[in-house]
Amino acid sequence: MKSTPFLLSVLLLILSSLTGCRTVSKDYTITYPAGLLSEHPKGYWGCYVRVVGRLTYKRPQDLFPPYPKDPLVCDKSGCIYIHYDYGDLSKLIGRRVKVVGYVEVTEFNFPYIDAVKVEELK
Repeated sequence: MKSTPFLLSVLLLILSSLTGCRTVSKDYTITYPAGLLSEHPKGYWGCYVRVVGRLTYKRPQDLFPPYPKDPLVCDKSGCIYIHYDYGDLSKLIGRRVKVVGYVEVTEFNFPYIDAVKVEELK
């Protein structure tokens, strides 16, 4: 059966489109729960996402920072670390923020958002 590999590849393509990134062409209009991204990071790995929550340094016991001194953004569903290279986030600690960036996973399987933009919400 020469068509079996073709059918399997089509099936895998369909399944991969049903899971993983829910965004298309950097459309981050959907706000994702931080807990969902933290608990299932491989399903969103590389996705461009937006998360809204409070910025904190107080980490849950089972989460370790991907980089030293990275803060977390927390909402009702949970927390996820934020890595931000474009400025100092310490002035936003304790405040409600919107984080836009890419979901990443460290080599030790710790999830975080590689943030492109972090802004305070009033």
